Amino acid sequence: MKITTIIPGQQNASTSSTGSTPAKGASFQEILAQELTAAKSTPTAMAAAAVAAPSPAALKLDGISLAEETINTLEKFSAALGNPSFSAQDLAPFASALEDDTAALVALKNQLPENNPLAPLLERVATASYVEAAKLRRGDYHA
Repeated sequence: MKITTIIPGQQNASTSSTGSTPAKGASFQEILAQELTAAKSTPTAMAAAAVAAPSPAALKLDGISLAEETINTLEKFSAALGNPSFSAQDLAPFASALEDDTAALVALKNQLPENNPLAPLLERVATASYVEAAKLRRGDYHA
């Protein structure tokens, strides 16, 4: 059997088993293009594209920076708790700062996609920050 190059639009008579002319219709490329366009416009496909889309780098950097700042505040708060010269009134600014940081961390976490690896870190830091601020406000550190 000899194989020859087939030019688009050219039909080899030997491929037709009945000898009749083939039915005219949309080409495979046209059908494929229509199906791809339809698939891209479905809500499921758009949601999958949104999940797969990476979050902006600036958002990630803001999250990391805020987490570092919050951890630094927690360390300063820990040092202040160990210093007997600090009174409850001296510690109040730490509680306010930790509460503000908690709110900012949660807001940033909510802007990230659900499967972003930064989200659990922000949640953990926000939880630690919230707990320490709540303990101070509740009076756990006043002896």
